[in-house]
Amino acid sequence: MQASDHTPLDAHTSSDGMWRLPVTSSDVDPAYLALLMATEDRRFDEHPGVDPQALLRAVWQLARRGHIVSGGSTLAMQTARLLTPHRHTWTGKLRDMLRALQLEWRFGRRGVLDLYLTLAPEGGHIEGIRAASLLYFGHEPGRLSPAEAAILVTLPRRPAAFWPRRHPEALMAAARRTLQRGGVAPLPIAWPTPDTQGVPHDAPELIGHFLSAGRRGVVTTTLDAHLQRSVRQVLANRTAPLRGTFATLVADHDRRILAWVGGAEHPAPGSAIDAVLTPRSPGSTLKPFVYGMAFEKGWMTPRTRVRDSRLAIGGYAPLDFDHAFRGETTVSEALQLSLNVPAIQALEKIGPTRFQERLSTNGVPLHLPKTPDGTQTAPSLAIVLGGVGLSLRDLTTLYAALDHGGRVAPLRVESGGTAPETRLLSPRAAADIRAILRDTAPPEGVTNWGDVAFKTGTSYGYRDGWAMASTPRATIGVWAGRPDGTASPGLTGRDTAGPVLADVLSLLAPAPTREEAPQVEPHRALAALSPALRALPHGRAPQIIFPRDRAEIESRSSDGSMVPVGLEGAGGHPPYRWYVNGIPLNVPPGAQPAWTPDAPGFAHITLADAGNAHATIDIRVR
Repeated sequence: MQASDHTPLDAHTSSDGMWRLPVTSSDVDPAYLALLMATEDRRFDEHPGVDPQALLRAVWQLARRGHIVSGGSTLAMQTARLLTPHRHTWTGKLRDMLRALQLEWRFGRRGVLDLYLTLAPEGGHIEGIRAASLLYFGHEPGRLSPAEAAILVTLPRRPAAFWPRRHPEALMAAARRTLQRGGVAPLPIAWPTPDTQGVPHDAPELIGHFLSAGRRGVVTTTLDAHLQRSVRQVLANRTAPLRGTFATLVADHDRRILAWVGGAEHPAPGSAIDAVLTPRSPGSTLKPFVYGMAFEKGWMTPRTRVRDSRLAIGGYAPLDFDHAFRGETTVSEALQLSLNVPAIQALEKIGPTRFQERLSTNGVPLHLPKTPDGTQTAPSLAIVLGGVGLSLRDLTTLYAALDHGGRVAPLRVESGGTAPETRLLSPRAAADIRAILRDTAPPEGVTNWGDVAFKTGTSYGYRDGWAMASTPRATIGVWAGRPDGTASPGLTGRDTAGPVLADVLSLLAPAPTREEAPQVEPHRALAALSPALRALPHGRAPQIIFPRDRAEIESRSSDGSMVPVGLEGAGGHPPYRWYVNGIPLNVPPGAQPAWTPDAPGFAHITLADAGNAHATIDIRVR
């Protein structure tokens, strides 16, 4: 697997256990080719695959000296033997000659040379000059020193006897003779030591993905080799969550993936879970798109006033991350502070099912929880707080839409081809969301932030930490957590994943100049908005948050006495009045309402607000 500039990033042996990479003569240093022809096949460009002069010379030398001086084999004949190995016999030599003529007729001289360069044995499990150059010398064969070229020309003659790991002295002596036969003078003073450098493993998770998909051969990706290695180094240098790791995806403005790190600690292909593709709870990172759809429908604007207070919807009573409420605020502030209740109210207006279908239509499926019998649960309001599964790749796809006027297209990791775009948000809504997130406070200690639309998220139980950024240069996604999905105490998107994102952002080159996006008309002042958009209606009737209706509550202590039952209400117009079985409950000013049952049994609880609107529940005390 190679980067967009053909730099090798990762590799896996072929099905026969060999390190082999295809190569053509145009990819090889001309000095190597000249030495190869001078010592192996001087009349390569003249004969049809079999050189009669070389054969006659070999027979004459054999008859005169009594032993083989030169074999007379052309590169085409050597290639034929590499394709169908056999013992050194006269019948085998004849078969090589016939096959060489066939190869020259079928592939031409350059095609045969390319086959030889790809299949030539270079010692051990290495075949071909490209694999040998990369593994022995750490660079492509397009630039070879005379000594390196001599070593690679010499090795195929006796790959076992000249194997660098076991017989380096014999290889060096034979390579010097090769240069002398090729007329190279003076001989090099310094000779490299061909020592297997090891296969690069700069993208083990991605090559694992390709292997799982059944891909074979050389895959040219869109990755930037330097950025890929730099991102891996950044993640390795950061302190990961306890027994956890980081994953990062970077995509440019053209939606080409430049860096793919599915786990900073992975040493080899397929060795661990690829966190780029694994669905995890996205925490609060879906909130921008919920608000964007509400903007698009005209149900609210960034300046609409919303109330962040205790709320129950269908028995669901979310809390903010810090278990505090801000009271009245704007939608912009609610998104920047990642408040839960306003986001729940926005999703309630859109509808969880409609939101899920909208994402799925745009190629981003949500993985909903399963019921005990294995069926998928219906979408709920918990989606906006992370109650679904979503991969880092899909989440980065969504955030890339903010840099494209709300249009979505799959991120590409292979060269060539583009997928059609679909519309996720209107340009107006996408611009609003981008402007809000651009004013979100950066990670602590970051001062040079620039034009970055930034959002973090933390899943329930501190299992997943996210940091997402959309910039004119690229879209970046960072995940932090444990691959097994268990909790990491202290993990948060802002404090754990946010600094990593800032480090990755610092690696990117300045954004290229491109056409300015169409300017979107600014919102009118709040006073000019219609009353329906000035504030999100919150005139709900009072609600009893706790206890839940028809709940059974254990209210007996170990000594048999009854303990208080806490009461919690929301909505309506405070102050509240509480009644238990029709009897007013005495609640001192500022105290938390509580009721101490006289004995086990059923109870009827009523909450009334200042406008005499009320809510009632029935519970059982045990």
